[in-house]
Amino acid sequence: MSPFPHLFSEIKVGNRRIKNRVVSSAHGEGLANEGIINEKFIRYYERKAMGGAGMIFTCGSGTVYGKAAHPKYVSLWDSKNEEYFLELTKRVHSHGAIILAQATHKGRRISSKATGYPVQAPSAIPESLNGEIPAVLSVEEIQKIIQAYASSAKRLERCGFDGIEITSYGGHLIEQFWSPVINNRKDEYGGDLTGRMRFSVKVIEAIAKVVSDSFIISFRMTGDPQTDTIGLSQDDMFEIAKKLDEIDRIDLFNISGSTGNTLELQAGTIPPDPYPTGCYNHLAKRMKNLLSVPVLVAGRILDPYQAENALMAGDCDLVAMTRAIIADPNMPNHAYRGNVSRIRPCIGTNQGCIGRTYDGLSIGCAVNPGISDDALHDFTSVSEVQKVVVVGGGPAGMEAARVAGERGHDVILFERSDRLGGQINYGVKQPNRKHYGLHIEWLKNELTRLHVDIKLKTEASIEKILQISPDTVIISTGAETIVPIEAHKVKIPCVTDTDVLEGKVKNINGKSIVVYDRGAKRGGYVANFIAKAGASNVELLTPLQTVCEELDSTNKPSMYRSLAKNGVKWTANQILQGERNGTLVIRDAWSDVKHVIEDVDLIVFAGFSKSNNNLEEQFIKRNLGIEVFVIGDSIAPRTISEAVAEGVRIGNKIGCSVLDTLQNQLR
Repeated sequence: MSPFPHLFSEIKVGNRRIKNRVVSSAHGEGLANEGIINEKFIRYYERKAMGGAGMIFTCGSGTVYGKAAHPKYVSLWDSKNEEYFLELTKRVHSHGAIILAQATHKGRRISSKATGYPVQAPSAIPESLNGEIPAVLSVEEIQKIIQAYASSAKRLERCGFDGIEITSYGGHLIEQFWSPVINNRKDEYGGDLTGRMRFSVKVIEAIAKVVSDSFIISFRMTGDPQTDTIGLSQDDMFEIAKKLDEIDRIDLFNISGSTGNTLELQAGTIPPDPYPTGCYNHLAKRMKNLLSVPVLVAGRILDPYQAENALMAGDCDLVAMTRAIIADPNMPNHAYRGNVSRIRPCIGTNQGCIGRTYDGLSIGCAVNPGISDDALHDFTSVSEVQKVVVVGGGPAGMEAARVAGERGHDVILFERSDRLGGQINYGVKQPNRKHYGLHIEWLKNELTRLHVDIKLKTEASIEKILQISPDTVIISTGAETIVPIEAHKVKIPCVTDTDVLEGKVKNINGKSIVVYDRGAKRGGYVANFIAKAGASNVELLTPLQTVCEELDSTNKPSMYRSLAKNGVKWTANQILQGERNGTLVIRDAWSDVKHVIEDVDLIVFAGFSKSNNNLEEQFIKRNLGIEVFVIGDSIAPRTISEAVAEGVRIGNKIGCSVLDTLQNQLR
């Protein structure tokens, strides 16, 4: 019996029986090409089914209408997708999961640059994010969109899908019609709540007419917009849900929180680590007590314990664990068998998943590079065991050791400090990053399971390595943070952000401190850390156009809120000029006005690093005939995503022939 009996119990949704309560909810994949899916898209979802998820929603923000079509979102209206849909549903069904597609028209929430048409909305009221003034939908075009929903649903059922999910969530067109602020129409689609709901009701009724009774109709919506800017309260959303339920054709409600009206509210639709786990459970529970059909909750449920507790508490009937399944598609199977320690955890940064799609890239994962690169998903076992030495126990080195060990190699890992994890050990000390270190803890468990020989507090000199007679050496000695050369003669004490986080800087309380952030990411975290430690005055400077510029848009709002709450002053476009008479000189990028930093107690530099690669140079000079790889920050200081990917790539390459590599890529 599974240790999670509620999570792995069956449930009936509509006329379909679902094998468990684990759901992968719809999300942007960025894998479509001009709206058409492909083999990579199919494999992405097949792996979720292979991993044990009971219910899988695909085609996040799949478009039903040509004028609202984005090239990266699936065009449900396009018949070119049919052959791929048939293959997708066949493969997902072969693993016992059911599959639905999300369908929408994003209204004013999309860009005309992507669609080639003016954005459309109930009224000519622009959105705060893209600022485009919409074209007002005519009654005739509204009716065409309603029929487009029905046509897409009919196509999906014909291609083997078990259902469709209509969505208003994130401020899509249906929610725009509901809003008395956005919808100022005077015709039958505006006015009171009945009129503003008419579009959504007709969409549901049109779909119901063209599909069978066994075809699931799911509806995704917010339980609380968490704002007064769209004129809809939590109580309004519950009234809307009840009226939709009374149509008696919706089989499932998918409930989250927030909306898409501002940058901060949009971040709340895909809440990152600063948000509490299970942040929308209370909304789902209230809906569950009100509605006649099962309720699915989505919002930071990251492990099976949280999911089981939510079901036991009666918060919901099914649990969306989407980012947890991205981090480890095998999470459901591991949980069912009780192998919880084997589950690769989601660390909640959003930088590898939704952050990539917001940058126009395809879906990925900071801790699971196999999501964005198929070649890193499956590993080839080895016919000839090699002795592998890994130098450096940061995320790159640990991943290389794990994968090499998993494939059957004999692995020894040297780490000169007394702990594994590298610079992640500093990141976990920063505010609002409580899950950041979970991947390192998982890697430690995996290395123990695989019997990797870990030698802590051991400096790996070339002589010590040669005593082992390795076949392969992997150098992952990382990078070290530095004070830039421009500040070497500055009289005010100058330190790095890791010096602060490591506790090397004493007596922060009451001090006036300047943080200079070269990369516009780390500085925000250390500025908040310093402010919370009691500094009397904290100022954050960056040479980029905005502070924390490299953070993805789901993390920026919480960062800016924290900086403001902690009283941190920040200024962008400030270029580090150098030293003059013992003071640090900063130049404004646009006015060219220079000023000196004085009357402060400490200057903290963030984002200044240099690679540690002396060991590679020694191997090159001695020409020992040993295969040597350099990975991670040892090549160039970057992020955890690159470190993990390179570790997995090299761990999978050792001892592989060209034929092995090709076979692995073709799996």
